[in-house]
Order: sequence, then C-alpha cells, then structure tokens
Amino acid sequence: MKITQLLRAAGILLALAFFATPVQAAEGKTTVNVALLDMTAVGGHGMTGPRWGMMGPGWGGGGGGPGWGGGMMGQGWGGGGPGWGGMMGPGQGQGMMGMGMMSVRIDKVSVKAGEIHFAATNWSRGVLHEMLVIAVDNPNAPLPYDYGTGVVPEDQIKVLGEISDLEPNGSGGLDVKLAPGTYLLLCNLPGHYAAGMVTALTVTP
Repeated sequence: MKITQLLRAAGILLALAFFATPVQAAEGKTTVNVALLDMTAVGGHGMTGPRWGMMGPGWGGGGGGPGWGGGMMGQGWGGGGPGWGGMMGPGQGQGMMGMGMMSVRIDKVSVKAGEIHFAATNWSRGVLHEMLVIAVDNPNAPLPYDYGTGVVPEDQIKVLGEISDLEPNGSGGLDVKLAPGTYLLLCNLPGHYAAGMVTALTVTP
C-alpha cells in the first residue's frame, strides 16, 4: 500500500475516533466539535517549531470547505466541500493547498442560531494551534492576508471569539451567541491559514 493511502486511512480513523464520542451540549446550547489537524496528527512529528508548524508565512492556498470536505489526506470522505487540490492563494474560493498539511474539521456544517459551544481539540503531536470564529458575508470570498507575517490581520475581520494557543493534544471550549449567517473557523498562527486551517459553518434561523 502506498504511503499516501496509509496516511489517508490513518486520517479517517483519527477522525472517526474523534467524532464517535461527541461532547454533550450544555443545556440550551448546541455543541460543535472541532478537530485541529496537521500532518503530525497522523504521520509523525512536525518538521519545524511549534508556532510555525509545517511551513512559513504566505505559503500555499486558502482554507477548507465546510465539514469533512475532501478529508485531511485526500479526496473523498463525504461532506461536499472542496478537496485538498489546487494552489490558490489564501481564501480564493477557500481552496486547499495541494499538499494538504493542515485542516480544521467539524462534526456539524450547519446549526441553528443561538448559543453555540465550540469544543476544540488540537490533535497535533508537536504543533501549537488556535481557533478563531469570524463572521463573513461570503465564505468563498478571500480574506485579507499579510504575506509578510503569514496571518490574517485580525483588525480587518470580525472576530467573535477565539480559543488561543492550544498545546498539542490540548483542548478548549468557547461559547458564542451566533445569529443566522455564515462563519469561518480558522487557525491564525503564522502560515496555518494558508496551509488549509479554515472551514465554514452555516447558522440558520
């Protein structure tokens, strides 16, 4: 079996293990389980320091499609979002970087408006991650991006909340009251958004 097939299978098994035991929602709240993934989660340890992860700032393509999209390691695995193909810049059609090194995965792509509890787990073995919730008019529109620092300038987007600096294997929670609309969940550590760490969440009335 090729190494890519092995990694794809490992990614699917990891995802199944995570979402097979969803966190129970607090009373009156809907829980969205969030998995923060990179290559170290299924294929060994990272190649660089914890804040930079697998690549430097400004590299690669934008964020992922809603839900499971194309899966962390390749095409397939349901969801209907775009796969990891393409070499688009950050946010352009929310296309994935071709190498597919990082990802945000959620167990619900749509929830009803109200109090939402985000339960995030960093599945990395050696890379720090975070999760921002931002409001957007169009999930496919490019986000502003600073190629010098490798981040989305947070003063140019509408950040509604964040779980910051989750250590490898760490977890955290965030409660946000969301109105109907479209939102993005992303990691904004240097290079991570460009590496694919973003996904869309739709909030319905």
